[in-house]
Amino acid sequence: MLNRKNRARLFVSVSLGHEEEIPITGHQYHYLRNVLRIKTGQTVTLFNGLHGEWKGIVAKVGKNLIVVQLAEQIRHQTKLPNIWFLFAPLKKSRMDFAVEKVTEIGVSRVLPVATEYTQNSRIPDKRLQNIAMEASEQCGGLDVPIVSGLRTLTSILSSWPKERLLIYCDETAPYTRDFPTSKILKSKKLAVLIGPEGGFSPNERELIRSMDESYPVSLGKQKLRAETAAVAALTLVRWHFDV
Repeated sequence: MLNRKNRARLFVSVSLGHEEEIPITGHQYHYLRNVLRIKTGQTVTLFNGLHGEWKGIVAKVGKNLIVVQLAEQIRHQTKLPNIWFLFAPLKKSRMDFAVEKVTEIGVSRVLPVATEYTQNSRIPDKRLQNIAMEASEQCGGLDVPIVSGLRTLTSILSSWPKERLLIYCDETAPYTRDFPTSKILKSKKLAVLIGPEGGFSPNERELIRSMDESYPVSLGKQKLRAETAAVAALTLVRWHFDV
């Protein structure tokens, strides 16, 4: 769990190294200056998904710029598990929640997919990328998943990589307490697919089930909302993936 005594933790897209001076501008500057009211000499933690996590000291607080001088590396870089999260677009608040939570659980990519029953085809991928970044900052992650632009489900599945296991949540799948643990343990690359509120169409279900890489799972007898299903499915996958 992230140490709340140091709330100033930011993802940056620049190289990190000993005694390097890192400029903080834009909305991150606003967050440090106006929300946290950071002052010279205080500590800021930075990470970039490549060089681990670094403790830095605020060297300068200017009008539109804060400069952080890196002091020491406090965590070495670890990579996110090679898990993709595919989901049909939801309403704004629920979609934000889903992206935030799957980032906290740990995925490497977030891929919105348009299905035949998808009601919302508008994907603000830049905003969702920022949500993923902020979630990683808050939960102590060392990397940020890539949020892709919207693609149709059929186009993604037509070029699906053979080495990636696709676990798709299907309310019509037989309910069982068994989970494909052996398949997960053998695979180094996974994906979890959550359908729209109306479920997959018959054509989509047939296409998915025809794939050798796919494995249907039921999340229980109770029907779950899409964002709840995302958290439940990824929690199960991560638990078995990390065994």
